[in-house]
Amino acid sequence: MENKVETARVKITLDDTINNTDNLTRNKIAVEGKIRPATLSELCNGKSKAISFETLTRIIDAMNKLNHQDGGKRRYKLEDIMTVDFVEK
Repeated sequence: MENKVETARVKITLDDTINNTDNLTRNKIAVEGKIRPATLSELCNGKSKAISFETLTRIIDAMNKLNHQDGGKRRYKLEDIMTVDFVEK
């Protein structure tokens, strides 16, 4: 019997989350979170090779602050930015 090897694959879902809201844009998140717009663009377009915990925290905090300013009650979490799937190697 063969041992199956699975490897983790990180999928960035930030762009999907932004597109499914009425009040969030990349630019608003960049301004509120003091994040370079190019960083968000690279992340959303799958061109980013790495992201720091500080940047992740800034994105989540900015999304939550903008949402609450507009009267929203949703709390954004890491799962709204990225997911981890396992694929057979």
